[in-house]
Amino acid sequence: MSLINIAVAVTTAFVAVILTSFFNRQQSLRNRERLELNLGQCNDQLAKSEQVEAGLNNELRIIRDERQELLIENKRFEVSLAGIEERRSESANELLELKNRIMEYEHNFQRSCQIEGQAKEQSVHLVHLQTEKSELLDKLESERSARTKAEKDSQELKARLEEQQNHNQMAIKQLNENKDALKQEFNNIANEIFEAKAKTFSDQHKDRLEGTLKPFRDQLADFKNKVEEARKDDHAGRAALKQQLEMLHTLNQKITDEASNLTKALKGDKKLQGTWGEIQVEKILESSGLIKGREYEREPNFKDNEGQNKRPDFVVYLPEGKHLIIDSKVSLVDYIDYVNANVDAIREKALSRHINSIRTHIKELSKKGYSKLPSIQSPDFVFMFMPIEPAFMVAFQHDQQLFSDAFEQRIVVVAPTTLLATLRTVANSWSIERQNTNARALADRAGSVYDKLRVFVDKMEKLDSQLAMARDTYDDAMNTLRQGRGNLVSQANEFMNLGVRVKKEFSQQTLGAADLRPEGTLE
Repeated sequence: MSLINIAVAVTTAFVAVILTSFFNRQQSLRNRERLELNLGQCNDQLAKSEQVEAGLNNELRIIRDERQELLIENKRFEVSLAGIEERRSESANELLELKNRIMEYEHNFQRSCQIEGQAKEQSVHLVHLQTEKSELLDKLESERSARTKAEKDSQELKARLEEQQNHNQMAIKQLNENKDALKQEFNNIANEIFEAKAKTFSDQHKDRLEGTLKPFRDQLADFKNKVEEARKDDHAGRAALKQQLEMLHTLNQKITDEASNLTKALKGDKKLQGTWGEIQVEKILESSGLIKGREYEREPNFKDNEGQNKRPDFVVYLPEGKHLIIDSKVSLVDYIDYVNANVDAIREKALSRHINSIRTHIKELSKKGYSKLPSIQSPDFVFMFMPIEPAFMVAFQHDQQLFSDAFEQRIVVVAPTTLLATLRTVANSWSIERQNTNARALADRAGSVYDKLRVFVDKMEKLDSQLAMARDTYDDAMNTLRQGRGNLVSQANEFMNLGVRVKKEFSQQTLGAADLRPEGTLE
């Protein structure tokens, strides 16, 4: 009986052990499933957090690179503005040189006046040199007229230069103000970007920022090129102006010498005379700085109201679509007879024929009606060019009505000196027109740069808002990871208490920032 009881007790104990082991195993399996589920969730959350952190680190590096590029671009802009200030100083020096040149010319004129006085005193004692004296007086009168014209042109150019200098000073002042504003704006933007707490920036935002910055860089480069072109045009115009006074005298002497050398060849051939006169006009046009095909044309063809062809010798183009018409006329034979005559009566007759020849040329040119052509917008007169300066001077000196009679017929008679001074004025007006065009282009470009910069600032402000939102999202994600009861860090750390083996534990910094209060214990 006792053996049976023992067997029953042993069997009961064995069954109890088996049942206990079974229930413990079931409980362990349930605990293991829960641990594996929690571990998988933690691994997913950690992977996402690592991806977010890597993206934020990458975007921070990109933002720092963009800040460095902005600082470099700002430095380049400061260098460009410094170059503009240097060119302004060069313009002031050139203006001073021009004033000195005008004073030198006035001194030369005073010397010419002294020579004229000496020639008049000697004329009392040198009757046999009357002809030579007359030519000298003619030349002096020509130089006096040229000086008066040049003086007037110089005053006008001086006024224009002062106006241009004032305009340049205002432009430079505005550029300096813009420079300070841009510099401050760049520094503010760069500091705001660098000091911003936001650390996320997607590839799409990066491409958008690059697309915004590239047109801005192109605008700055184009702006720099325009400033350089305006400086070159201004320098070239001033250099040409400094040479014009010497060229007036040199060209006058050259034309006089050529007239003497060609006298015999031209005397008997009117067609050759006309061709030679046109060549002299073209030389003066080239010497004045005008360019054929762009600022003047030789023998262009026009139609009058009746459909007839009209071919003036030269048409000079003026700013705003205006024109000047020049036609060359040579009165040579009678003038040569006048110069070579030894008898006063013969000289008077030759002079009369010479003046009548000029009047005939004036009437013929007036009848052609060049200034009334429908496709030409010229003043109500035509320039009649006489290439031989002494022939021009002697005729108008002995016939005071010749000029007014010509003007009544809408003809203005000019000699090499007066034509060159007029064409120099035209060339300078073209130079000023190009400078004004460049100035307007610069103003338009500056407005475009300002608009682009405003768009850039707006987008950077929008970017700042987006970065702030990204920072809030990041803080929220990190709070989910580390803060509050049952956060992912605390749950993962509890695995250590449950015997889970890991390769490396969380750092003390991560554990210190996390809320490690347990959510509950596992059954």
